[in-house]
Amino acid sequence: MDKRGRRTEMKLSKRTLFAYGVGDFASNLCWTFIGSFLSIYYTDVVGITPVAASAIMLIAKIWDGINDPMFGAIAERTNTKKGRFRPYIFYGAPVLAVLSVLAFTTFGTGRTAVIWAAVTYIGCGMAYTVVNLSYGSLSTVMTTDPEDIAQLNSYRMMGTNLSSVLLNAITSPMLLYFSGSENYTKQSYLYVAIIFAVCALPLFYFVYANCKETIHPVSEGQKMPVRMSIRAVLTNKPLMLLFCIQLLAMTAFFGRMGVVIYYLMYNVQSFTLISAFMSLPSLCTVIGIFVTKNFVVRVGKKKMAAIGYIGAGAALIVIYLVGWTNIPLLLALHCIYGFFCFSFPIPMAMIPDAINYEEDRIGVRADGMSYAAVSLSTKFGSAFGVSGALLIMGALGYVANQQQTAQALFGINLTTNLVFGIMYLLCLVPLFFYPLNEKKNEEIIKRLEEKRNAMAAEKA
Repeated sequence: MDKRGRRTEMKLSKRTLFAYGVGDFASNLCWTFIGSFLSIYYTDVVGITPVAASAIMLIAKIWDGINDPMFGAIAERTNTKKGRFRPYIFYGAPVLAVLSVLAFTTFGTGRTAVIWAAVTYIGCGMAYTVVNLSYGSLSTVMTTDPEDIAQLNSYRMMGTNLSSVLLNAITSPMLLYFSGSENYTKQSYLYVAIIFAVCALPLFYFVYANCKETIHPVSEGQKMPVRMSIRAVLTNKPLMLLFCIQLLAMTAFFGRMGVVIYYLMYNVQSFTLISAFMSLPSLCTVIGIFVTKNFVVRVGKKKMAAIGYIGAGAALIVIYLVGWTNIPLLLALHCIYGFFCFSFPIPMAMIPDAINYEEDRIGVRADGMSYAAVSLSTKFGSAFGVSGALLIMGALGYVANQQQTAQALFGINLTTNLVFGIMYLLCLVPLFFYPLNEKKNEEIIKRLEEKRNAMAAEKA
């Protein structure tokens, strides 16, 4: 016990924290390439219309609304010597790697090409659910220490953004190299997807080998009906507010990620600076997370998240207002935007708090389905952001591979910057109503530890 009466436990090692951060690095080798380039691959390479591309992504996310909670229920009821979540990383990683490559293949033309795109994209999303939801859920069962939980999610987001820096720096040059010209070809997308998939596999297995499950539910050993897990998720007020926060934030983040390439190609019109514009914000996010990660514990998750959302939203709105001719100013504003994205790991660090809250309240620890619910908000956000942006751009006159009109350029700028900047500011609404704070979390953890110790004493 420490001086404040809390149970102390062995801190997670730097190797474990590093290994956990590697997990999102591996995921992004597959998924960030899809998020950043699949929409333009569909419209400008395969020849799918923006409306059809938007429909594919929306249909995929509607299915995710069924698939994610279903898999979450399966995972949290899994009981093996290796844990509840780790086996899915081991067996799911190679499937994700293969499907992330197939997403950048074509089959047939017209309707056949659209069907193939939908099948491969939905399949890749399902594999991503299995691997990434299992990986993300590990943070809820590796430790109960609030500082370690915050560190886990900080390392995760540093891995996310370091991978983004790397991918944004090398993807365009790789595509240009394999294309042999400034026009990206089908073959170039396929080769790059293969390289990223091959690199991701050993990293997933590094996570599997070094991240262990140590936290078990109070109700472990009891058969828990699925309806109780569903109830535990839907009646969990803090978790539902986190869902809303992440839905807004990830719609802004992934939506902009998916269409910023249009802004850079058609508005800024500098192919040589695409890598800089796409990698510098991610690098600044890593710096922001590193600089602020200790303040998350000291100042509080809620306050630091609010600062991040205000800063990111304001930066995008200023980018919209200043236009796209002053390149140094745009680069500086993109760096500021990236720095304030330090808030991204904070809601993920709040998920274990919400899970503990509900377990303390009703005795059900639905960590798999709880993480699935918040993960689902991320997937919905990525689909709604990109598909909504494509629809707005199409309505305002965007035509693939053509000189864009003034109205089309206005639509791209409006969508890429102003719309998503406002969405970041809207995150403040559900955040305001989030009820948990550091003091309440400590009290909940203490009560749960007492229950677990009592159960252990009974079994002994």
